Amino acid sequence: MSQQHLKLMHIMHLSGYALQEYIANEIELNPVLEAENEPDVNVEEEAKEDEYESEIIWDDDDEPYEKNLKQNTGDTHYEAPVIQYNSLQENLKDQIHMLNLDIEITDLACYLIDELDDDGYLRRPITEVADDYSFRHGRMMDEERVTEALQAVQSCEPPGVGARDLNECLLLQLKKRSGKTSVHSHSLTLIEKYYHEFVQRQFQKIKSEMGISGEELEKSIMYISKLNPKPVTETNKYELLKEQIIPDFEVSVEDSELYVSLTSSEFIKLRVNPEYASSNLDIKNSSEKKQAENYFQNLVNDANSLINALKERETTMMKVMTAIAQMQPDFFKSGDPRELRPMILQDIATKTGYDLSTVSRITSNKHVQTPFGIFSLKNLFMRAISSEKSDSPSATSIQVQELIQQIVKEEDKLKPLSDTNIMQLLKEKDITIARRTVVKYRELSGIPNSEMRKKQQIASGGGQV
Repeated sequence: MSQQHLKLMHIMHLSGYALQEYIANEIELNPVLEAENEPDVNVEEEAKEDEYESEIIWDDDDEPYEKNLKQNTGDTHYEAPVIQYNSLQENLKDQIHMLNLDIEITDLACYLIDELDDDGYLRRPITEVADDYSFRHGRMMDEERVTEALQAVQSCEPPGVGARDLNECLLLQLKKRSGKTSVHSHSLTLIEKYYHEFVQRQFQKIKSEMGISGEELEKSIMYISKLNPKPVTETNKYELLKEQIIPDFEVSVEDSELYVSLTSSEFIKLRVNPEYASSNLDIKNSSEKKQAENYFQNLVNDANSLINALKERETTMMKVMTAIAQMQPDFFKSGDPRELRPMILQDIATKTGYDLSTVSRITSNKHVQTPFGIFSLKNLFMRAISSEKSDSPSATSIQVQELIQQIVKEEDKLKPLSDTNIMQLLKEKDITIARRTVVKYRELSGIPNSEMRKKQQIASGGGQV
């Protein structure tokens, strides 16, 4: 692969904030690379400013300005203290550097930390991460080394960070808890060996194979329920002020027409500094001059590769976002998630002609600014729920969740519908989903199971046992 393509593969999935940091780092490492329209420093004004500051620090009697200030009992000015708040990524990297790992694993771990989602999960496959890391550094990286680095990330705080799914997240939290009680031991075994049965609610099978009583199983379930399903549940408000989301796209509506634009172009206008041309080198020794020319030529090549890769990234992003807007016009005109149509990555890949992996990188960690707020691109993708009738319109997961909410709202409160009953009622509406999917959507909607709903109704005085 060409150097430009390697850079393109790496920067393709970077969000606006991450791209800013990446470009700033590249400018610092490469002296021939600079941002366009960079303000020049006026030496004379700087000197005047220093002179002015020196005048106000001391008065004519050479007494400290601070002393005079204390004697002034006039207006009091309050200045809020400056407080430094570290982001989740910074805290995790600090923890990694304290583990005394070898350089390669430390570098890999920091790379994985930048790939984490906002909730602390790592949802990118290890294979894909290894490929991207290999492209960036120009050498192949084994998946085993990436897995080793991931284990280092998972050893950090908060517990569960770096998990790839809910099972691993719960398991990591249980392993970090110090406890030799039977409840802790049973809970650990339950998640480690019987997670599938636990999700399927096959409690009888779990009790039989683990050799525990119903009371012990219930205590383990309560113990597990206190764990955090997401390592990072809410973003620190100070971190939001420090590290705000920078939307990569903007979709506006004018006269019922959608217009797509990029918002990140303003900070990726780079150029090669002409002052670093090899012809300006004042070196008499021909050997040293040749070596210096080769060095600067490599820097220029690197700079041009990055500039061209950024331009190609913009073109690709525009095509992908335009295709998304064309497939979701009702949503972008109303801002209502219920207007989202079934859409998967393959639909955009087919529409744009790009490879599926390219579309995946473009839509990863990206946000779009709309008249109704900022939305994550990944939330615009959802599969169609199958229907037995070919002429029936496809439903999305959001629409199914609303149907489940409506069904529960209209049920007999003293005889709540089971998940199987809800599944059958959905089937009557030409929506065929498995019972476990009903459980998933019910829990996403914050609806307890039928037994809990009945207990809540009785507790509220709405019925008698």
